[in-house]
Amino acid sequence: MTPPPLPPDEAQRLQALRGLCVLDTPSEDRFDRIVRTAARLFGVPISLVSLLDEGRQWFKARVGLASLETPRDISFCGHAILGASTFVVPDAVRDARFHDNPLVVGAPFIRFYAGHPVRAPDGSRVGTLCLIDSKPREFSEADRAALADMAAWVDLELDSVTVRLAREAIEEQQRLKNEFVSTVSHELRTPLTSIRGSLGLLAGGVAGPLSEPVAEMVGIAHKNSDRLIRLINDILDLDKMEAGKLDLHLETAELAPLLLHAADAHRGYASEYGVRVEVELEAPGARARVDADRLAQVLANLLSNALKFSPRGEAVTLRLVRRDGALRVSVQDRGPGVPDGFRARIFQKFAQADGSDTRRRGGTGLGLSIARSLVERLGGALDFSSAPGAGTTFWFDLPECPPEAK
Repeated sequence: MTPPPLPPDEAQRLQALRGLCVLDTPSEDRFDRIVRTAARLFGVPISLVSLLDEGRQWFKARVGLASLETPRDISFCGHAILGASTFVVPDAVRDARFHDNPLVVGAPFIRFYAGHPVRAPDGSRVGTLCLIDSKPREFSEADRAALADMAAWVDLELDSVTVRLAREAIEEQQRLKNEFVSTVSHELRTPLTSIRGSLGLLAGGVAGPLSEPVAEMVGIAHKNSDRLIRLINDILDLDKMEAGKLDLHLETAELAPLLLHAADAHRGYASEYGVRVEVELEAPGARARVDADRLAQVLANLLSNALKFSPRGEAVTLRLVRRDGALRVSVQDRGPGVPDGFRARIFQKFAQADGSDTRRRGGTGLGLSIARSLVERLGGALDFSSAPGAGTTFWFDLPECPPEAK
């Protein structure tokens, strides 16, 4: 008997085999179906999907054989994986490599063997699809081609295992990331809120007048704590939306007062940038079913973005109109416009135009993603139009509620 030598790529082959995560797993019909079909097609009593690790050949699928595995050093499949083509032994008793093999002189009394290598996704030959008979047989070129085709079927199933494992790994990583982000965000928000409150009191003079350098440092720290809390709140909102746990309290409301309130709330912010906020209400009596707080959150994001990117002395226009049977709310700035390379991903999470000016103006890269999701939860749609040097208009449409009965 001649034991099979190790292939030259043995280390890579074993790594690819382990990466499949199929060794010692329960039987699966998608593999069992292959060996049943092979046994019927070739008229043999035994057909196996055999995978070879360091010391054994283990059968992922088998028909006509009770054993789950045999030692690798007496395996026929150990020889078959050494080449890329079908390995055939017409009569093992007459083959010097196998005539005294325990699998030949004892059960299952192999006389005929044909095996074609099966491959992991990286191309490594990790095992075989093989046919076994207790009688000698010839194996034609057509038979070899047919067995190669069926081995390719096994390859496809192994590929699907890899895809499934990759998907499960990605899903698990996403779950762990979401849990981590949610936990950290909750743990950070409470102390940050306390820090912001204390800094606000100091800036307000609760501990007495502050020298100019100290007052400046406290002011910077207060603004940065505000920014961190906004980031944490954005992350928590996003986490809730992705988990489907963001509750909305929908009520029918007139939109004009909500828009005027949002504009008034941003006039102080606008003055920091030397920009005006103008409101144009062209849909009198317009009513929609909204969550007023979440609508204010959407408007705050759109207005703050528009104000940050508007040239000094310009105006940002908040407009309400009726359009195509719906109510359209838009925020128009006169800034530089959205760069062409950024438009496709502007609503993605953590998306920011990669420019130094954009970075200086701050932002988490979450606001527009959250705003779009909130508008969709309100039954609307959020989009934008922009032209280089001509400003940008973000707009969303909401279904209009019928007028109140008098």
